Amino acid sequence: SEYCACIGATGARVPQVGVGTARATMEALSSVIGAGHVVACHDMSEGGLAVALAEMAFSGELGAEVDLKSVPIVEAIDRDDIILFAESNSRFFVEVPVSCAAEFEAGMVGAPCARVGVVTADGIVTARGLNGGVAFSAGTDELKAAWKRPLDW
Repeated sequence: SEYCACIGATGARVPQVGVGTARATMEALSSVIGAGHVVACHDMSEGGLAVALAEMAFSGELGAEVDLKSVPIVEAIDRDDIILFAESNSRFFVEVPVSCAAEFEAGMVGAPCARVGVVTADGIVTARGLNGGVAFSAGTDELKAAWKRPLDW
């Protein structure tokens, strides 16, 4: 992953796509998008949840608060950075209006789905870690500047 390259680690395993789960997720997601229950959607492949969250926040100039304890995971993970930067296919970060939450969740039955946070108007993106403390917090201007800057190996 990009994250492993940045910290000098090697990924031990390539994420496996569960074909049945992936198909169910994409069909359900396509259905709820078509029904108008989704404001924005971003894959969590390159850069994982952290990059999807940052890109969605700075493109809309909004903030967000997410709780990593709420992120659905397949296996026990005890590190915030792994949850934030895990790259895997067929995972999506979806913004849903509060008024459509029940319809969205009903439409996603049979696919892994969880409410992990809320959109805020303050332009600050905050992720609460597994221990309840702040795993990271940054303004959308800072996130966008970092996104535009080349990697410094």
